[in-house]
Amino acid sequence: MSAEYTIIVADKTFKLSKSQIEHDSPNFFTSYFLDWPDRSTSRKLEISRDPYLFAIIMRYLNGYQVLPLHPTLVPPHCTLETALADLRVDADFYQLSGLSRLLSSPKILEQQPAVVYVRITGQYNTEPDKLEPTENIDKVADGFALELSDEQKYKKASQSDSFYAVPSNTKGGDPSVFYSGLLNERIVRRVLQREGNTAIVSNWELLGWTRDYPGERCRRTFIFVKLWTKSGLTTNGNNIDVLG
Repeated sequence: MSAEYTIIVADKTFKLSKSQIEHDSPNFFTSYFLDWPDRSTSRKLEISRDPYLFAIIMRYLNGYQVLPLHPTLVPPHCTLETALADLRVDADFYQLSGLSRLLSSPKILEQQPAVVYVRITGQYNTEPDKLEPTENIDKVADGFALELSDEQKYKKASQSDSFYAVPSNTKGGDPSVFYSGLLNERIVRRVLQREGNTAIVSNWELLGWTRDYPGERCRRTFIFVKLWTKSGLTTNGNNIDVLG
């Protein structure tokens, strides 16, 4: 009978194999599980640590590359910076010396993308419904420009009555808002491509938008976007070192 190793982190259960706990050993797991006199029996460990961070550590124990840390792996209660700092604390706690060294490497930290908030602003002529553009998406995107913003400005805008959050689907919502979200996503993609930023932007998230009508059939939109990017972000043809 092969041994089974179970770890309960907070309220989440993880199953480990022998090869996993021996990755980057000796460590906390080999000390706890493999020093047990009867290795053929299962043993369980309950521990009060962060299960989101442990999911990253599980990927590491599987031999996967976890750094630079992908934005989707960042715990919902953390920023990218705090996630890396907390992951280092847990790597030390679990005595994973290899992971600790990786997290301490200046080269790895330099490769880690920075979180940047931007606003993409422009306007376009619409059909009588004040929604559908009169021109194709490429022409529409040509009327938009990217500028650096920050989290505080985004949060302030998001509290405005004119702010539209990104809807997850059309169910129970306004179809025109859902359509606007799809249109704004297409605008963001083309603006990033036009400015030559796609190579350095590892991920981006449409946060929401505000809009007004300076003319009868003219729609102006302010699109708020969160980027995960390396240094060299270009805004309106100007190169900016976002990692400073």
